[in-house]
Amino acid sequence: MLKLIAIITMTIDHAAVTFGLLYIESHDAYILSGKLPFDTYMNMRYIGRIAFPIFCFMIVEGYFHTRDVKKYGIRLLIFAFVSQIPFSLMLYAKPYIEGGNLNVYFTLFLGLLAVAVLDYYVKQYKNEEIPGISTLAPGIIFAFVAMYVAEFLHTDYGFVGVMFILLFYIFKNHPILLGLGLWIAISQFSDSSEIYALWALIPILLYNGKKGAGLKYFFYVYYPLHIICLFLLNQYIL
Repeated sequence: MLKLIAIITMTIDHAAVTFGLLYIESHDAYILSGKLPFDTYMNMRYIGRIAFPIFCFMIVEGYFHTRDVKKYGIRLLIFAFVSQIPFSLMLYAKPYIEGGNLNVYFTLFLGLLAVAVLDYYVKQYKNEEIPGISTLAPGIIFAFVAMYVAEFLHTDYGFVGVMFILLFYIFKNHPILLGLGLWIAISQFSDSSEIYALWALIPILLYNGKKGAGLKYFFYVYYPLHIICLFLLNQYIL
């Protein structure tokens, strides 16, 4: 159900981008196309903010439940490259990277990598008879490096995206601190519309810890597929 909520809200968001914006000329040039009324466009984007925190939560859950984190990471990276052409078409109507924007799978991959490395050093720290903070230092440094790389490569959500994933890892069993951490990250590093992302905490907190239907690859494939469908619809029908 969490995955379904995430892909439905994500599709609404991408529909707003596809139909509501002219193709983006640069990182900061967003011009409305006129196909959607401004209020409709903004409401769709607000709904879409719900999707990303759920994906971040699922990355952390996936890390703790996967049988092979390396294979998990490789899958994310493969679909990151598969999804890049559809992502570029959605933003620029060109099948190649324009201005360096990379799709959200790259963000999720970097987030998973940061969690895996940090968790390795956290386990070492917990296993020490007299734990020292220096044991955690390499993991913390790597987490900052992953955030820097995300921002440098202009992945979707940038360093804030990796930060979200790390917050879900750090405050996994502390929902109040998680909500506070997300709110601080949004208020300090994102635009005001991102505050609607906090609504995602409601379905996340209702998660019962049980695995749903085994549609693993459907959710991987859905991301590039729905973008292609929206692009074709916008180009040739609407």
